[in-house]
Amino acid sequence: MPRPSHDHPVLHEARRWRDRCLLNEGSVLTEKSLWTSENVSYLVRHYAENLDYGEGGFFQKLERQLAGAPASAKQLAAEMFWVMYLFCSPGSMQPGTKRRQIRQVWEWSGEALPDAPFELGEALQDGVGNPGTAFNTHRWREFLFFILAMKAWTALSKPQREALLTDPWNLAEWLKEQDETRTRQLRHMLLFLLFPDHFEAFASASQKNIIVRAFSKTFGEDPNLVDYKDRIAVDRKLLIVRERLQAEGAAEDFDFHDEPYLQVWRPNSGENGNDDDRPSREEAEQWYQEKFGEARVWAFAPGAGARYWDEFRGKGIIAIGWDDLGDLHEFDSRAGIHERIRAILDKPNPHNDSLACYQFAHEMQPGDHVLVKQGRTLLLGYGVIESDYEFDESRPEFRHTRRVRWEKAGRWRFSKERAITTKTLTDFSSDKQWLHFAFELMGDSPPPPPPPPPPPVYPLKEARKDLFLAKAEFEHIIDALERKKNVVLEGPPGVGKTFIAKRLAYSVIGYKAPERVRMIQFHQSYAYEDFIQGYRPTDDGGFELRDGMFHTFCREAAANPDDRYVFIIDEVNRGNLSKIFGELMMLIEADKRGVEYAVPLTYSPEDEPFHVPPNLYLIGMMNTADRSLAMVDYALRRRFAFIRLHPAFATDQFSDFLNAAEVEEDLVNKIVDRLSALNERIRADRKNLGPGFEIGHSFFCPGDDDEGLDDSWYEAIVQREIEPLLREYWFDRPEHVDKQIKALLA
Repeated sequence: MPRPSHDHPVLHEARRWRDRCLLNEGSVLTEKSLWTSENVSYLVRHYAENLDYGEGGFFQKLERQLAGAPASAKQLAAEMFWVMYLFCSPGSMQPGTKRRQIRQVWEWSGEALPDAPFELGEALQDGVGNPGTAFNTHRWREFLFFILAMKAWTALSKPQREALLTDPWNLAEWLKEQDETRTRQLRHMLLFLLFPDHFEAFASASQKNIIVRAFSKTFGEDPNLVDYKDRIAVDRKLLIVRERLQAEGAAEDFDFHDEPYLQVWRPNSGENGNDDDRPSREEAEQWYQEKFGEARVWAFAPGAGARYWDEFRGKGIIAIGWDDLGDLHEFDSRAGIHERIRAILDKPNPHNDSLACYQFAHEMQPGDHVLVKQGRTLLLGYGVIESDYEFDESRPEFRHTRRVRWEKAGRWRFSKERAITTKTLTDFSSDKQWLHFAFELMGDSPPPPPPPPPPPVYPLKEARKDLFLAKAEFEHIIDALERKKNVVLEGPPGVGKTFIAKRLAYSVIGYKAPERVRMIQFHQSYAYEDFIQGYRPTDDGGFELRDGMFHTFCREAAANPDDRYVFIIDEVNRGNLSKIFGELMMLIEADKRGVEYAVPLTYSPEDEPFHVPPNLYLIGMMNTADRSLAMVDYALRRRFAFIRLHPAFATDQFSDFLNAAEVEEDLVNKIVDRLSALNERIRADRKNLGPGFEIGHSFFCPGDDDEGLDDSWYEAIVQREIEPLLREYWFDRPEHVDKQIKALLA
C-alpha cells in the first residue's frame, strides 16, 4: 500500500488541528476556544493528579474523574481522543468505536456532539497505522502523557509554538522532554501527523529499530553505529534509509510494509503471521455471533508453564491463585481486591492481578467460553464455563475455581506475529478476528499426528538467538570445541552457561537432537562409580556391576560413529576430578580418541577395553563465584579450552530482547543501568570479590510463560534472587548489602 499522501483525510485534519488548536487555542469540532491552558489545567487536576485504579473500565473511571470538571474541559478531552484516534487504522480500532467514544466523552459536558461530517466521518475512517493492542491497553497512560504535554505546550508563547511547528527535529526534541518514560506511542504518532515527510507511520520504537538495523546491514553498514536508545537518532536514520531507497529507484510514496522492503526487516512475514488470510472485521463479527452469541471468550493461563492444565482438564475446572485473599465474594469492588493485594504482596500497582481476580469472580459467567493457552504462542484447548465462582478451601492451592465442560484439548502452536498476552486471564471477546484464527487453527476434530519430519538444519542464526554473543565470539567457541573436543564455559552466576551449552551442543550436532545430549551435575560426593562403572546394591541384598552415565553414553556414541554426541557437565569444578575421571583423564584428549587408545577399566579388566569415541564432545560449566575454583585439576585445565562468559547488560541485544518481551523501556533502562553499576562495584572489590562474582543477565531474561513484566517483577527478582547472592558475597558486611539493595530498588 502507498504511503499516505498529503491530501489524505488524516493528514489534512492533522494540519487543521495544528493551525486551529496548537497555534490558536481553538477547537476541532466547534468555533469555541477549547485548547487553552485553563482547560488543560482542569484535566491535570481531575485526571493527571487523580488517577483511578479502582473498579470499572477506562471510560467508567474517566467519567468519575472528570465529573467535577467544567463542560469545556470535558469537550477538550473529547477532542484530545479525536487526535489520538486519527492515526489508528481499522485493524486497531473501528471507526464506529472511535466516534462512539468521542461522543461519549463530549456528552458528559451536557451538550450533544457537534455535527462535523468530515472530521467525525472520513477523517476517522481509515487511519494511517496500527499501534497494536498495547495502545488501547495503555490508553490511560497515553492520555496522561497527552495532558502533561499540553500543559507544557500551553505554557509556551505563540512565537515559541510557531518555531516548534516549523522544525520537525526541534519538535521531536521537545516531545522527548515531555515523555519521561520514553515509552509513549503517542509521541511517534504526533510526529508523523505533524511532519509526515520526516517521520514514518510507526507507533513503536522497536519497529523503527528493527528497520534501521535490517537496512543498515543491507547497505553494508554497521548497524551498531546507531544509538538505538536515542529515538531521534533512529528517526533521522530512518529518513536517510527512505531517501537512499528512493535514490535507488523506490517510489516516492513507498511504504516499508510494501514488498520487497517488508522482507528485509520482517523476513518470512507471509508465513503464518500474514494478516491477508484473516477474515474482514465484519465477517469475524458474524462468525462470533453465530458461534458464541452474547457469551464472552476468555484467554486463560493454567499456571506458569501451564503446569495445572492436566489437573484442570481431568477435574473439569479452571482455577487461579491469590489464595491469601480468601473468598472473593467478600470484595464488592475491584478496588478492594487491588488494595488487599498491595497490602499482602507488597506490590505498588497490582493492576493485572486485581483485574484477573475481579473478572474471574464477578464478570465471567456460565456459558462463557475459556480458551487455554501456554505462554504467548501455544493453545491447549477450550471449554464452556458451567458454574459460578466458588472458593474451594479443600484445595491445597489455586482455590478460586469454576467448573468447565472441556470440548477440545491438544497442542496448537502459532507464530510470534500472532502472539498474545501472557496475563493469567484476558477478555478476548473484542478481538474477534484473532479468535476466528485461533478456533480455525484448532479445527473441528483433533489434529492428526504429523509424520516425523526430517531433522531441520540448526542454523547459526537460530543458535545465536537471545544469547547476546557476537557472531565472531560464538564461532570462536564452536571452533574451540571442534578443535579441542572439550570446552569449559566459565563465568559468574546468571550469564547463561547452561542456555549457551545447549545451543553449542545442537550447533555441533547440526540440528536439534536432545536424545544425543546428556547432562549431569558434579558434586562433592560424585565418584568414579557414578560416572564410569562400579558396584551397586541390588534388591536381594547383593551387589552388581553397573555402568555409569558417561560409560553408557560413550558406548552409544561409539555405536553410531556417523552421528555426533555431546556430554554436558554442570559445576565441573565441584567434584574430585581425578577421582571421577580415573584412567579416562588421558582418553578425553582430542588426539587420544578412538579404539587404538582403549584401556581396560578398573572394575572390568577382562572385558573389552574402553575408549572415548571421536564423535563425542564434552562441555563443562563452571561458576567463577564458586570458592572451590582453586581446586580445579590442572590436568583437566590442560585438556579443556576455557571460555569466559560475561554479563550482557550493556549489549543492544539484551535491551532488544527485553523490548521484544514487552518490558517497558524505562524498566529496561533501569535494569541495564542499575545492574551495570552494581557489577562495576563488584569488580572494584578486588580484595573480596572481583569480575568472577558479577551478576549475570539471565536473572532478568523472562520466558514465554512469565507474566507481569513490570516493576514488581523486577523487585521480586532483586529481593528473592539477587539479595541472597549478595549476602553470601558480603557475608561479613550486611550494611553494605543493604546499601546495594537500596540502590537497586530506589
